[in-house]
Amino acid sequence: MAIAKVKRFEILLPTEELEEFLYRLQELGVAQIDPLPYEELNLKPSEADPSEHDRWLSRINHLLQNLPATDEKKGLDKLIAEKPKYSASMRKALLDFGYQKVVEDYEKLESRRSELQQELRQLEREAEFLKPLTVLDFPLRELTGFKDCQVHLIQVHPQDLSLIMEQSQELPVEMVVVFEEKNWALLLIIHHRSVRSELEKIFSELKTAYVSLANYLGRLKNDEKVADILEEIQHKIDETKDKISQIEKDLVGFAVHRPALKAVHDVLLSEKERLGGASLAGLTEKISCLQGWIPAAEADNFSEQVNKYSEHLYLSLQDPEEEELAEAPVILENPKIIKPFEVITNLYGLPEHGTIEPTIYLSPFFFVFVGLCVSEAGYGLLVALLSWLYLRKANPKGGTKLFMQLLLAVGLSNIVLGTLVGGWFGFPVRSLMIMDPLQDPIPFMILALALGFIQVMLSTYLSLVREYRTGNKVGAIAVKGGWLLLLPSLVLFLATGEGLFGILSLIGAAGIVFFTSKSRNPIARFFSGLYGLYGIANYLSDILSYSRILALGLSTGVIAMVVNSLFQIAWDIPYIGWLLAALVFAGGHLFNLAIGFLGAFVHSMRLQFVEFFTRFYQAGGKQFKPFKLESKYVEFIR
Repeated sequence: MAIAKVKRFEILLPTEELEEFLYRLQELGVAQIDPLPYEELNLKPSEADPSEHDRWLSRINHLLQNLPATDEKKGLDKLIAEKPKYSASMRKALLDFGYQKVVEDYEKLESRRSELQQELRQLEREAEFLKPLTVLDFPLRELTGFKDCQVHLIQVHPQDLSLIMEQSQELPVEMVVVFEEKNWALLLIIHHRSVRSELEKIFSELKTAYVSLANYLGRLKNDEKVADILEEIQHKIDETKDKISQIEKDLVGFAVHRPALKAVHDVLLSEKERLGGASLAGLTEKISCLQGWIPAAEADNFSEQVNKYSEHLYLSLQDPEEEELAEAPVILENPKIIKPFEVITNLYGLPEHGTIEPTIYLSPFFFVFVGLCVSEAGYGLLVALLSWLYLRKANPKGGTKLFMQLLLAVGLSNIVLGTLVGGWFGFPVRSLMIMDPLQDPIPFMILALALGFIQVMLSTYLSLVREYRTGNKVGAIAVKGGWLLLLPSLVLFLATGEGLFGILSLIGAAGIVFFTSKSRNPIARFFSGLYGLYGIANYLSDILSYSRILALGLSTGVIAMVVNSLFQIAWDIPYIGWLLAALVFAGGHLFNLAIGFLGAFVHSMRLQFVEFFTRFYQAGGKQFKPFKLESKYVEFIR
């Protein structure tokens, strides 16, 4: 309906009281703190640093994401559960419960688990390496101590074995195939040092890999075989797994701290916000200065609460000057029934001060468009019920609350419009229908284009208002008013043939022709105005864009009927037909509901953003960001 008025505040108080005062300001949650022109006012910026809080927030977040939940709530119960409530006065007490030690102890255990997991992976790789070598059923010590011979284990491809044997048969070499599979074989080779180069030449022409046992040969104590080493490694694997399992049990035990850590997380989040507010203060040797914005409606309460805080505090509240409005934050002010549609305005961008706030104008159209695009009463009932249940049980705040209220509104829209032009889960109630787009789409098309024509005319009227307010009164009345006269009159003239409507069309066209251009040259002015009449093509294309409502409405109804047909087919299948039919019905309609509402939202928003907003709306306002208690997991109450 309008942009709420705001007031600029300035606060001076002793520097030693700044920290405690910011706690009070945060609890009030109605003031936005802005940076000061420090050099201009000869002030020093505060040196508040939130980086330490950032580090702890990151560490606590990591812990919370990895801890198992301690409650039994799951599914819908978990989704609609309210946030735990804490008194704002408990914030300092929550920080004293020793969360640092809890986090550090958890991180130590987690670090130790990572080390053990790394050791386990190394041991498993060694075990995997040694398993094929268990065929070496002799003490590994026998592979050491040669003076003039060398011992190698070489991995080769089985098809190369015969070639290797053939080329080395004249050399002082002993070869034994100790293991062979489809893709690789293991050769044990003992050869005299003098033929090393000849052997290397043979193997260099083949795809081979040397298998080194040096790591194990150096650790031999007695006459261990490969199987003995493997058994020892397997024992270490089991021990390591037991240690990891115990650590994971210990980590699970930290879940008892989840509720407290959630509260601490949000306290630190608010503390970080407080330090951010402190960093915007300007300081002298003894005095701190804060400035920012509050909603004008909160001025009396804000003044009372702030002045009550300290007798050493000075507060100034003023209406913004004209040149300050560009920096003033924007707060949308709409009736309760319209407020959910602010979600659409926020997605496009907030209006600037002194311009038209479009929410109240777009809300009835968006309400109707989504209903016509989905045109399914059963889907609307589901969405409305789930939204209402979430609003009642979860008690969401801020943007989440607005969005759920918007879903409730468009769900109700579908219940009404789906009954009148669609059906209930693909089954039309013909006694209640005013038109059936599947049988005769033309009336539905006319309705969509008529609604589009009305909204486009409204956007032109709002454009006239904007031009008039900015001082272009003649152009607003003659040109924008000319379109408002020309287009409806032309439609009525083409529909009825009445001469009066033809004359009104010509009057509207004359206003466009003679007042579109501001040139003083009459010829240039006339031809520029004639070119301005070409804008009728833009109006026509914008209005035709509303035909997408028909396409979406038809597609939802057709898919619903297809789902019902598949349900009938599945029902006739012997024995399990009832189960398949239930799955088809539920899955098909849920899928249709999801894509139907997604398409309805996207295309209805497009009609607002492209066909409606472009003629009159000026986005670019700055969002109001109150200095308040921040929360993600819990809710702080005063």
